[in-house]
Amino acid sequence: MENNEILVEKFYQMANLLLQEIQTPWSYGVDFLLSHSEIHLLEAVKSQEGANVSELAAYSEMTSGAVSQGTKKLLDKELIESYKKKGNRKEVFSRLTPLGERICDGHQKHHECMWEVWQEFMAGLDQKETQLVSDFLEMVIKGITQMIAQGERRLNN
Repeated sequence: MENNEILVEKFYQMANLLLQEIQTPWSYGVDFLLSHSEIHLLEAVKSQEGANVSELAAYSEMTSGAVSQGTKKLLDKELIESYKKKGNRKEVFSRLTPLGERICDGHQKHHECMWEVWQEFMAGLDQKETQLVSDFLEMVIKGITQMIAQGERRLNN
């Protein structure tokens, strides 16, 4: 196998592992699992306190329908509660429950643990190696962006 083929193979292995991590539900310190989209919607509710569905959708880069479905799941799990503001009977707003807060704290700890692993790995790299990895990752990002654009063009033609 040529060096380029080895790099491509390693890249796809890495990409598959990242996808697996994203698709794996986590408990974040409670007795049930949350999907990637559920925890990130929960985080959006926390960071965008007082936001309505449309505002959460824009912030989360999701459709309003997806946010509505997601908030229903979070309500059913008692992670958020809905409320209406005085003088605005039309719009529904969400805020975290104490359990939702606890899960957000667990999610933060999850990210801190992941960051520690990356920090340990990167601590072993010298400046030249760091620049090489950075340049390679930038090239991969540009390549993926180009592949997506080309794929969209092919589908639209």
